Amino acid sequence: MKKGNISILETNIMYLATALLLVTIGAYVQSINIKMGLIVTEYILVLMPVIILIKLKNINIKTFLRLNKLKLKHILIIVIITLLIYPVAVFFNMSMLTALSYFGLEIRPLPIPKASNLLEYINLFFIIAISAGICEEVFFRGLLLRVYGEKYKVAGIVITAILFGVFHFNLQNLLAPIVLGLVFGYLVYITDSIYAGIVGHIVNNGFAVTLTYLLNVLQKKISKYGDMVPQNIMPNTLQLFIGVIIMGVLAVITGMIAYWLIRIIKDDMIKSSYRNKGMEDETVIEKNNIDGNPIKKGKYRFVEFIPIAVVIAIYVIISILQFSI
Repeated sequence: MKKGNISILETNIMYLATALLLVTIGAYVQSINIKMGLIVTEYILVLMPVIILIKLKNINIKTFLRLNKLKLKHILIIVIITLLIYPVAVFFNMSMLTALSYFGLEIRPLPIPKASNLLEYINLFFIIAISAGICEEVFFRGLLLRVYGEKYKVAGIVITAILFGVFHFNLQNLLAPIVLGLVFGYLVYITDSIYAGIVGHIVNNGFAVTLTYLLNVLQKKISKYGDMVPQNIMPNTLQLFIGVIIMGVLAVITGMIAYWLIRIIKDDMIKSSYRNKGMEDETVIEKNNIDGNPIKKGKYRFVEFIPIAVVIAIYVIISILQFSI
């Protein structure tokens, strides 16, 4: 194992190993106790191997993971961006659900725990929002984006986002994580701070946890007046199609505003780079990383992506099993 450098192959092997742990040990411990299982999955299976690898390579964690401070202004903007992107992510997931329903496949509720009281809400917020936001961002926007970005530049953001979507191992929840991965990855790229991804991830998951909690509470209050609310009944194809159209219109509006806000952050970072490094041409930043270091370009090697091919094969098998049981 070469010191001071993490290769694409080593990163992909890590991705494969983590995926195998997730669908075996992770799935097992979650089946016993979903909350404790999620904590074990995030901190032991996802976060810890990355930290161990970085330490074994004798790499500076702060520099490698981009543990750089964010301006308060940018943090607030990222919060708003994430909330605006939420409808976009939902639109893409609903489009996938509509397609699956059209081809006669059964749509099932995602196996995500829902809070029924305030204490459960606090616990789930910590597990699903904070823990996942930290651990998964270190893995994807920390390890994967750093390694892929050094070789493939902006394309590394796309690759990492796709791998992030696959990592959820659920065809019904594939496109939304990819969309979020693209946004979080680009925010980390332009700010040169992993905290941009962590903030966005926590806000997104936290909003989802909060929304399901409020809907659960509302549903319970309504159900007191009679059995008027059906339980676990998924919408049909027509209902999904109408929902996609409505959500699509909303997604276009919120997405455009989010793009404008992202541009504000990027312009701020470019101006800051000018002041700190004395750069005279914006093209310098476009050709380099946000920190001004040249992008390392390398040749594509198929062998490096064999672990990814194995994970995708596992993903396909799991997806088939999900719809055949």
